[in-house]
Amino acid sequence: MQKAKLLSTFIFAFTLVIHYSYSQDVIDSSLTIDVDEVVVSATRSGTKVENLPINIEVVNKRMIEEGQPLSPVEALQYIPGITRQSDGGLASTPIIRGLSRERAPVLIDGNPFVGGRIRSYSLIDPFQIERIEVVKGPASAFWGSDAVSGLVNVVTRKAKNGYGKEMKIGGSIYGGYASVSDFYRGRVEIEGRGNGLDFLIGGGLRDAGNTMTPEGEIANSQFESTNLDFNIGYSWAENHRIEVSGKTFKNENVGFPGGLGAPGPPRINRRFDPDQQTGINLAYDGNYISDKIEAIGVRVFIKKQKLHIDQVTQIPFPMTTNINRRIHVMLDVDVPFMGGKFWATLRQNEKAKLTLGVDYLSEHRIGTHRDLNIQIMNPAGVMVNEINMPYTQIQPDSYSKSIGLFAIEEMQLSDKLDLLIAARFDNVSTNIEDGPFSIPPVGAIFNEENSSDSDVAVTGNIGLKYRASDAFSLTANVANSFRGTDLFSKYHFTAVGAGFLVPNPDLDPERGFFYELGAKYKTNAFSVEANFFQNSLTNLFVPVDLQFNNSPSIQFQNVGEATITGFEWDARAKIGTLSHVFLSGAVINGHNDITDNPLPQIPATQIWAGFHFRNANNKFFVQPELMLVSEQSDNAPNEITTPGYAIMNLKTGLNLHQVIDGMPHSKLMFSITNIGDKLYRSHVSRGAPGNQNVFMEAGRSYNLGFVVRLGELL
Repeated sequence: MQKAKLLSTFIFAFTLVIHYSYSQDVIDSSLTIDVDEVVVSATRSGTKVENLPINIEVVNKRMIEEGQPLSPVEALQYIPGITRQSDGGLASTPIIRGLSRERAPVLIDGNPFVGGRIRSYSLIDPFQIERIEVVKGPASAFWGSDAVSGLVNVVTRKAKNGYGKEMKIGGSIYGGYASVSDFYRGRVEIEGRGNGLDFLIGGGLRDAGNTMTPEGEIANSQFESTNLDFNIGYSWAENHRIEVSGKTFKNENVGFPGGLGAPGPPRINRRFDPDQQTGINLAYDGNYISDKIEAIGVRVFIKKQKLHIDQVTQIPFPMTTNINRRIHVMLDVDVPFMGGKFWATLRQNEKAKLTLGVDYLSEHRIGTHRDLNIQIMNPAGVMVNEINMPYTQIQPDSYSKSIGLFAIEEMQLSDKLDLLIAARFDNVSTNIEDGPFSIPPVGAIFNEENSSDSDVAVTGNIGLKYRASDAFSLTANVANSFRGTDLFSKYHFTAVGAGFLVPNPDLDPERGFFYELGAKYKTNAFSVEANFFQNSLTNLFVPVDLQFNNSPSIQFQNVGEATITGFEWDARAKIGTLSHVFLSGAVINGHNDITDNPLPQIPATQIWAGFHFRNANNKFFVQPELMLVSEQSDNAPNEITTPGYAIMNLKTGLNLHQVIDGMPHSKLMFSITNIGDKLYRSHVSRGAPGNQNVFMEAGRSYNLGFVVRLGELL
């Protein structure tokens, strides 16, 4: 906590110094809040959102700054069809159209995050983000394995191209505080561009205590986080740029609450300490190379994840709270990986272009290393026995290599009709070494035939967009998806309770078929968009109960078929130049087609309603909003009904440079979340078994944030 308070003091002092040291020719204050002109990379060809027949949402930098999200997931929860799934404290992931984590991967600047999506979003500071692109619906034809329900691409900040400009330097300062967890955060950046060069260097930290709920404190939900990053580019011509960038994220003392309830005494005290990812990336982008070559892109990246888990489990005597066994385990899980990609967009004519490319990814999951201590107590609380197992590797190393070839055709068939066709071939190969196996019966599962495997898939996407008029358009999208077998589901094993998590080297990939129909009506004063979708999934691999080595155990197996159906809507009515009212939401249902049971972790119906007022000169904004969530009683086996709830928030902000002459470009934001201090939990909050761990969400929070931009950048 001291680090955060020291940084806050430094930020304040740095603001005063820079304010009087630099010119005030700072970034333009745009008065538009539309995002349709944003060019996204979802199709690898740099196409405007408004021209794409697939469903893509963009969360821009202004939305992130003014929303003050704890992690990128909080910034996504306003998108229809997306629900935040919390693990408590810093860790959360989005559920996209009923599926999350392994079936909705996250990319950072187009490069995959590998090795544990429970942690992926926690390793991204929202202050680093330029925008977030979300593909809703399968994206396997564009990005390969795992994108079964959608895909998130987090685009981090970099300076603008410096070609043809004189060198100018500026800086940005970010800060924030949230009362609900005594959460401090800050970030400092310096950037410049000119003489063909551009650079941005930044660093920040976040520091939080335990989260408070109306019932009390959630123990073990604290965290600390630091990050450093740089992005340096050089353009020898206006249409060519090479780049080297690097990022290091480090989370420490990250608690995962739970056990007997949250709030409540934790039966399991689990911490990531530390959880770190470090990477370096090389890139080249060329645009308008010739009449036929519209763009060329090259990416090469190397990353390494290091995770240390410190976990204490306390097992009481039956029908008492007296501790019988205290199990203290420390685990090290390291995952180095590397990859690359190349693509080229060929302009066939004025109304058609073809993008061709190849992706490669190599992952090495170093076998888990463990240090174990078990203390056995008598009913009086006196230790009667102790078992120590020294630090050693308990699992073999495993490897995954994947290569994907893709082609994406974009055509304007007429003034009213656009067509997108994508096709992709993927090969994912996996293998595991022949030892060590800390559980001998597990080692007996493997042989020469199942210690390596290869998954092959062909995926495709066809999308149509019909513009019936300037205001009204219709879209249709059909796609199939593929989730290759990952190293954790296929090869990982450990002790679980009295039994085991058993590896399954014979696991087969998942498949899916999807269709979506959408309609959009948009004028200068009003817009409404609605989408209906259905996602049919086969060969799902899910944890299944079984007997192994005479113990009740679990194993990932291919089972059943499932169908997820949903309807989303978003309506906005403009009031004045920059103000609007909004109403958005989604209804999602999921069922196991074999057993006819509901699928687990399906979100309840969620609606956002509110009013965004921004004065005509963009001096300030006010946004009261209401989140309505229905009761979820359509439960999977061993899930329990979750009552509905309503949460009110208030957000407001002031552009100080628009109010005070001579003030640098400065924004001050204030918000109150969960104004009524409502006691509630989401149906998709994490817990085991099912959702029966009573995991409460955060109570009322007073939040403060600011952004200051300084220097000579135009």
